[in-house]
Order: sequence, then structure tokens, then C-alpha cells
Amino acid sequence: MQPPPRKVRLTQELKHTQAEQMSQLQIKHQTECDLLEDLRTFSQKRAAVERDYAQALQKLANQYLKREWPESVAEKPADHRNMFCVWRAYLEGTVQATQSRLSACDNYKLQVADAAKTARLQKEQQCRHQNGSANTHQMF
Repeated sequence: MQPPPRKVRLTQELKHTQAEQMSQLQIKHQTECDLLEDLRTFSQKRAAVERDYAQALQKLANQYLKREWPESVAEKPADHRNMFCVWRAYLEGTVQATQSRLSACDNYKLQVADAAKTARLQKEQQCRHQNGSANTHQMF
């Protein structure tokens, strides 16, 4: 015959359960912090790529806008039936679009990357606070 199973003290079970829950909570917090850092890094890199694209496109359009055309071609700047006027309007629109894209890049970086960094720092602080209070409870 086998001896009866040992009874584990209730406090030991509770400590074990609490330790498992804290471990899972720490893993969750770390995963969320890593995700927020990935989001921040991606946002910064995307904003940089978008900015480079917009600057290159603006430079290209400005090069073509600086070209000089014979007066006979550019006689009536308001005449949209003239190919030169259509081309010039297209280039000017491109420059305006690139300026909008540049400001959007800055806004994107501020609204996403900085917010993600702040959220990650708050999560890390919250995790440290919870770890500290859990350790305090274990001591008593």
C-alpha cells in the first residue's frame, strides 16, 4: 500500500500560483514593450523613407520647373490647352504634393513614434512597479 499524499500548505500553493501569475504577467508586459518598440522603430524608418522619397521627387520636379522654354511655347500661362502649361501645372502640383508629404512624415513621426515610445516607457514603469509590489507582498 502507498502512503497517503502529503498535504501541501495553503500558503505554499498560493505563493506558487502568485509566482506563476507574475511570471506570465512579466512575459505579457515584455512582449507588449517589444511590440511597441517595433512599432516605434518601424514608424521612424518609414517616416525617413517617405521623407527621402518626397525630397527626391521635389528635387526632380524643381529641376524641370527651372528649365527655360522659348517664349512662343510659354506665351499664355493660363491656357490649359497649351502642353507647356499642362506640364508646368503638373510639376507645380508635384511640388505641392511633396511638401504635403514632407509635413505628413513629420506628423506621422510625432504622432506614432513618439507616442509608442511613451507608451512603452509607461508599460516598463508599470511592470517594475508591479514587480516591486509583488516582492513586497512576498516578504510579508
